[in-house]
Amino acid sequence: MRVRAPSLSPWVWAALAAAFVIVLQTTTLAACGPWDPWETHYGEVARQILVRHDPIDLWWKPGYGPSGNAENVFWSKPALPFWLMALSMKILGVGAGPAADEMVRGALPVLAIRLPSMIAGWLSAAFLGYVTWRLGQVRAKTDAAKRSAANAGILVALILSLMPQWAIVTRQALTDMFFVGPVVLAMGAWAMAWLQPDRELRRWTLPFKLRGRSLSVPLVDRAYLTFGVLFLLAVIAPLAALDLHVLSEETRRRVAGFIKRPDVPNVRTLWEIHLHLIIYWVFAGLTFAASLLWHRRSQAWMGVLYLAAGLSLLGKGLIGPGLIGLLVLADMAVSSRFHLLRRCGLPTGALLFALASFPWHHAMVLYRGERFFNELIILNNLARFGSGEQEQAVGGFTFYLHTLGLAALPWVAALPAALWRALRPDDDGDDEPTAQLRRFALLWLAVSLLLLTYSVTKYYHYLLPALPPMAVLLGLWLGGSLSGRDRTWLKEHPQIRWLAAALGIGLIAAVVRDAIHEPAWIVHLTTYLYTLMWREGTPPVDILGWLSLPFAAGLVLWALLRPRLAAAAMICSSVAVSTWLFAVYLPKASEHWSQRSAIATYYDNRAEGDPLLSYWFYYRGETFLSKADVWVSKEAKRDKLREFIDLKRGVAENLWLITTKSHMKRVSETMLPRDVKDGAVVVYANAHYELLKIPLPPPVEQ
Repeated sequence: MRVRAPSLSPWVWAALAAAFVIVLQTTTLAACGPWDPWETHYGEVARQILVRHDPIDLWWKPGYGPSGNAENVFWSKPALPFWLMALSMKILGVGAGPAADEMVRGALPVLAIRLPSMIAGWLSAAFLGYVTWRLGQVRAKTDAAKRSAANAGILVALILSLMPQWAIVTRQALTDMFFVGPVVLAMGAWAMAWLQPDRELRRWTLPFKLRGRSLSVPLVDRAYLTFGVLFLLAVIAPLAALDLHVLSEETRRRVAGFIKRPDVPNVRTLWEIHLHLIIYWVFAGLTFAASLLWHRRSQAWMGVLYLAAGLSLLGKGLIGPGLIGLLVLADMAVSSRFHLLRRCGLPTGALLFALASFPWHHAMVLYRGERFFNELIILNNLARFGSGEQEQAVGGFTFYLHTLGLAALPWVAALPAALWRALRPDDDGDDEPTAQLRRFALLWLAVSLLLLTYSVTKYYHYLLPALPPMAVLLGLWLGGSLSGRDRTWLKEHPQIRWLAAALGIGLIAAVVRDAIHEPAWIVHLTTYLYTLMWREGTPPVDILGWLSLPFAAGLVLWALLRPRLAAAAMICSSVAVSTWLFAVYLPKASEHWSQRSAIATYYDNRAEGDPLLSYWFYYRGETFLSKADVWVSKEAKRDKLREFIDLKRGVAENLWLITTKSHMKRVSETMLPRDVKDGAVVVYANAHYELLKIPLPPPVEQ
């Protein structure tokens, strides 16, 4: 008789998977400087919140010099990402210290700006796995069935965390995770509300009576506690921060010193904001009081959905709540459940949405007026969706289908099999929660792809919202194969098994071929500059083929009905791809996509009083990494450059000029005065940037 070794608890497996992902994504964090143009741009906006002690009026100032005031206000994105980055910088003690070079030293600066996105990405994957786990256990009657549900949930979270695009966006200081994370939260809440039988909220009886009647509140119910914590974080904390800011004496003194013009805020503006915030405080109190009267679990989860929709608006704009609303309507239409409109608590939900998203927007309209609304909502939301933004950011229907291959490598190879499983009727009935979740994930994926494809502006990273539902489909497919539930129908369809495996292997081959042809494609998954120098500087990616080979073998094993070996091969392949990505590819690419090494060279070698010049480019790292202590000229203004050189003669020993590699030759040969040109030497160079040291002779005596 063979004795079977005791297996680990699903919670232990979940903890091990989470630990692996966190260690993998943080180990090489310090080796990857902040990338231009977005990480450095957003990082500086967050840093300015600390410098200016102002969480309302987002600010961007390039530096000094001809283009030093090219921009001041920052109105292209809502505030949530920058609040969280600024909070992280404050906690870690970077960004506003006295050291001029603190942003190029050690891991803390990059950790500070990336940590909020990392936490959002990890929590989103974990919550999606939790939803899959919980729904799978609704009708599980045996320990084996419960373990199978847990395995599926762990697989969903792990698969999503290891998808290259999700992993890189999680590890970067971008705004995308602050709208996709709330979308995941909202869709998970919708699933928890309506894809399982509803129940009464567990209530705690208060130790006193009112007019002889006992009173109870749902504060002990897990679903309601989730809502309560989110309400505190999404509504109360931002309202308190905004109100304390406009009422502080420091803010009043600073605003009182502004130029007196009709379009410039004044002290009266601060008082108006406070009065309007009182209205939000009143509605917050009333809404929370109303929530204490909820009796059904679905009401608490719908409250989470409405708050998440508000956070997505505050995270990146209209695309988040628009996608959430579209998915909810699509699910009701497909499942013929429009009666849920009567049970969704729309009046209370509208208030929750407004409380989570409107206060900052409202304060900014009062503070800056119509121009702010026009730039943020009209230009940076509606115009991007309807008319496009840049010539390179366009594509046809297949744009995101092509991108999906690399964004989800190597898991995209299992998508044909997962889709086949999702389209097949469930043996346990289509009303079983896992079957409903599978159908909902398929709808979520389809609607996301259609919405993103409809948008005129197309960037690779816009695909991110489609990855969570894809992970659900893949996790349920692989979990079903491991549990043996799908074995019967798999045995009955060998031709389809082998066809799905062959299609998957073909997808791997096509994606690897295209990645080898364009090694910068991986970098482009999270940036928006794809041409000219932005195609240079990445390491070779030929190894992707070898790393993906075990996944192809896993598909063959799956077709041979060996699910455990298949799952092991697939997970090992995905881990290998992610390890190479974070340990090799990203650190080497970062040396060229970040100006950190160049500006660190300046700080390492400068003499006292030597200035840094940013000339003939404008990619934001020059500002963030120097803490805005940089002379900036976006254009090739030779007269301005020579004026500054003459101004610094006898004051500084050297000038340190950073520009793009393509511009450096012309700068050094034709832009500099004759008496300094011969002594100028390039002291740092990568594929994108070069740093020029320009020794300054003393001024010529007249």
